[in-house]
Amino acid sequence: MLLLALAVTSLQIVEPIDFPALDAAIEKCERDKILPVFAVEAHRRSAAVTGFYQEQSAIAAERIATADKRRALREGGTAEGAAATDQELSLRQLALDDRQRALDEHRRLETLRQDAVDLKRQYFLTRCAGGRKPG
Repeated sequence: MLLLALAVTSLQIVEPIDFPALDAAIEKCERDKILPVFAVEAHRRSAAVTGFYQEQSAIAAERIATADKRRALREGGTAEGAAATDQELSLRQLALDDRQRALDEHRRLETLRQDAVDLKRQYFLTRCAGGRKPG
């Protein structure tokens, strides 16, 4: 459970973007408010991908370990390490499924956030080209 809390925390490394405030700043071509948002974007995306990869790796490793224990139990032996019942393994699998769904949701939200930032950057460049203020 601690690993799940750490993984979720690592996926939320940077504060969320206030999109309404960014939209208002773009409408007024307020570069001092807009440019810092875009400047940190590459670092934020890199950190998000690293967090996603680490959590997916942890889920995969636990799925493999659970499958190995289930196979050992099914073949009449004892699972390596602590003896696990079929019910315990089923509960562990359900917990992994929950983690996977949570990770998938984080990835979907991050993709939407990235798409929004990219579109807003395009709009900013078009609207505020050459340092001009809208008139």
